[in-house]
Amino acid sequence: MIAACSRVAFFIAFLTFCCGLASPAASQISRAAAERCAAKVKSLEDFDTQHKPGQKQTTRFTQEEVNSYFALVLSPKYHPSLKSVTFTFEENNLLQSIATIDFDKLGATSGKMLPKLLSFLLSGVHTLTARGQLVSGDGKARFRLDEARFDTTTLPRSLVEEIITAVGRKQNPPFDPLQPSELFYGIQKVDVHSGYILVYQ
Repeated sequence: MIAACSRVAFFIAFLTFCCGLASPAASQISRAAAERCAAKVKSLEDFDTQHKPGQKQTTRFTQEEVNSYFALVLSPKYHPSLKSVTFTFEENNLLQSIATIDFDKLGATSGKMLPKLLSFLLSGVHTLTARGQLVSGDGKARFRLDEARFDTTTLPRSLVEEIITAVGRKQNPPFDPLQPSELFYGIQKVDVHSGYILVYQ
């Protein structure tokens, strides 16, 4: 179950690559919130295997629960290229977050190489910030990137998308958050609201 939960959580995490915000304050990270999140992920799995035909379930995850789960439970499972990821949820399915990436441990992407002219930037540890929207429905979801920054510099969308894809494919299991992906546990869609998300099964 740990692998499955990690896969769901990593999927949500990379769907939430977005605008540059500070990391959550220590008061927003708690063991109790992380445990609540873990219990809710387990309830998604249980419902998928035990629900009756036609039965539906909606689960609410708060921003504090999700950030706590990543900080205290999942962070040791990140690929070394991903140092940290935190995020907020906003209305209209908007996602705002910040990720710190070690490009020395990321290496080449699994498609085209990152432009050589920017190779001097793509070494060491940098902050990738972006803004986008979660698009979900019919059991699938993807992240639609609207704008992004690399440290304090604005980069072309195509380059940022290549970076996000490369980091996603380094995770276990690998995936591309920018492409439609099947949601797990019979999840049909995810709605993003201010401070929380709703997961529909």
